[in-house]
This record gives sequence, structure tokens and C-alpha cells, in this order.
Amino acid sequence: MVYPTDEETFDGRVTPEFIRQGHLNSIQGLLKRIQDFLGYGGRIHDSKGLVTPVGAILPFGGIVEPDGFLFCDGKSYSRTHGDTAALFAVIGTSYGASGAFSFNVPDARGLFLRGYSKVLSKSFVPGDVDTGIDQISLPDNDFNRTGFPVRFTTSGTLPAPFIINKTYYITEYGTGLNGFATTRANALAFNLINITTTGAGTSTVVPYVEEEKDSRLKSTFGGNSGEDIGTYQGDTMLRHTHVLRGYQSGGSGGTWPHVYSTWGGGPLETDNAVRGAPASGIEVRPRNINVNYIIKR
Repeated sequence: MVYPTDEETFDGRVTPEFIRQGHLNSIQGLLKRIQDFLGYGGRIHDSKGLVTPVGAILPFGGIVEPDGFLFCDGKSYSRTHGDTAALFAVIGTSYGASGAFSFNVPDARGLFLRGYSKVLSKSFVPGDVDTGIDQISLPDNDFNRTGFPVRFTTSGTLPAPFIINKTYYITEYGTGLNGFATTRANALAFNLINITTTGAGTSTVVPYVEEEKDSRLKSTFGGNSGEDIGTYQGDTMLRHTHVLRGYQSGGSGGTWPHVYSTWGGGPLETDNAVRGAPASGIEVRPRNINVNYIIKR
């Protein structure tokens, strides 16, 4: 509680100066609370940190760039300017740079975003292999997803029956113990490979997503490469097979390959009338809605 001094009273009454000072103190206290709420640099934060961290990418339904954000359109900005220096400190040149004093924001126009899937390799020795339960101890590994594809390397001999450059699928028990299967379906069903020997030397379980690293490119000049944040990957289709049903033209004998003509009154297709006409176009895509992606600066 603040009490008026003799100089701030007249005939026992509070003077206007004391009232003004009281208001000033209240305002200063309020401003201090607002400043604490906004945090350093005027950025809004809660008890856990920034509400919208610098570098956050969000879908945005408007066509005018909102305050505090930049469109993800691949444009170049200054590394040191007050409006963009904080963003450069977060993303660097992951998305490329047109010069030594600039950096690019992501160019997400016409693209989908994909979660970063880089996983670190994990080494083990014969003492980590338990042939009794067909599992290998890999504590604190990053795989943590049953069905994740991996391969093995070794400085000695792999536990049997594992083979170098063959893809296996890991099972995760949450305790650092991992089994392995020959297919993703077997991994999900916990149908594990029977491990018969512990091997020799140091071996390594390596994350393996076929063609993932080699198919990812720099999104623009000066950007990241390999599997890193900011890399670009073109469209593709999962390897698969089709069963084509038809009949042989011109008789019932002959040698392969048979010549197929029509099926059900039309040309042979990879689909049929029951499932609808085959969809075709210039790209492989799911159904979608256009938005602008924006990044917090």
C-alpha cells in the first residue's frame, strides 16, 4: 500500500499529483505485465514458450500475406534485416540462397509437405543378441515404429540368418528390444525371424527407405541435399502388379506371348466396370484443396 506524504496532501486531502502518480504506477505495472507476456522482442508466448515459433509453416486461406508471416513462395530475403534475421537463424539456407547475404523461404507452391523421417543408425555387438527370444537390444534407438525398414552392415559377421544389403522390417517393444521380420506384414504380426547366432564384431542397423535419399534433391540452389529438411522429391508410384484378364485372339493354341484383344467389349485396362473407369492424368495425387502456405518470421 502506498500512502501520501505531507507534500502530497493539503488540509488532510490527497492532492491531484498523488492521484496522477498512482495512475502512473498502475500503468507502469500493467505495461510490465504486458511486456512479460509478450516476451523478448514483442513475441507472444505462454508458459511453455512462443505461441507461434519462428519458422512454423501453416496453411492459410487468404491471398494477402498476414502480418508477421511470409508466403512460402521461394523468395529471397536478407539474413540480417530486422524483419527476417530471426527466421534465418532458424532455417538458415535449408531452402537455398541466391547469395552470401540472403536466404530463401520454402517454395511450397503446388506441393504437399512431408514429415521429416531421418532416423539414426544404431550399432550392437554379439552380447546384445538374444537368440532365445530372437531379439537384439538397441536401447535409445530412433526406429520406434514397428514395420520400419532397415538393413544391416558389419565389421565382422552378422548374426545368422541376416544378410548384408537385404531389407528387413523391425518390431519395437518399447524397452530397447527389437525383433526383425522379412516383410512389413510379418513385423506387424510379430512373426519374427529366428536368430540362430550372435555374430562377431560390431554390426549396425541402418534405416532404409528405398530410393528415399537418392530421390530427394536440393529444392533450389544452395539448399540442403540428401534426406535433410528442405529437400524436394518428385512424384512416384509404389511398385505394384496388376492381373490382366482377357482372351487369346485367333484360337486356343500358340505360344507366349499371347495377343490379347478386348475384354468385356472394350480395350484391356488395369481396372474394370465394377470399380469404375481408370483415373489418369499428368501427376499422381490425392484429392485436395488449394491453400497458401505461410512461414512465421
